[in-house]
Amino acid sequence: MMNIFRSMKLTLSEIKMNPGIKSKLVVLLYRLASLHARRVAVFYPITLFFVIMHKFFNEFMFGIEISYRTKIGHGFVIWHAYSVVINSGCVIGKNFNIRQCCTVGGNRLSYPEHFIIGDNVSMGVNSCILGDDIEIGHNVVIGAGAIVMTSVADDRYVIAQKPFIKTRKYQPENIRVA
Repeated sequence: MMNIFRSMKLTLSEIKMNPGIKSKLVVLLYRLASLHARRVAVFYPITLFFVIMHKFFNEFMFGIEISYRTKIGHGFVIWHAYSVVINSGCVIGKNFNIRQCCTVGGNRLSYPEHFIIGDNVSMGVNSCILGDDIEIGHNVVIGAGAIVMTSVADDRYVIAQKPFIKTRKYQPENIRVA
């Protein structure tokens, strides 16, 4: 019984940490739906309702795909709740921060066999962690636009390469002015 009260208290503090109403709702519905994964027969109809609400609002309305089977530690923050995908085979530690247009999950397998993300990991805009056997350490920052397909040790920054900029050659007579 004490674990339930502690879990509720952590979930409420987690919801307060999320910046916008949409992010708060996404995290709340995910946490309520994840109760269904515990498979307590007495609460089955209630938790099934939470799964349906999670599917409807998070996936269909907001475009956030986080399976209720995904294990995410407390302190989960979505900075901009838009176009986020987290695979159900992932095990994610505490204080995970993610921004819009990020993907976390298996590369070839539907459910990765060994996909672990440590504590205090932050993902920048348009970043991806893809792999079937991958481990991201603690205190890792994945920069905007980075695609991670190998394991990363603790206390690292992962940044994307600089863009390649090439001068465009054009003829001035081909340009139309409206």
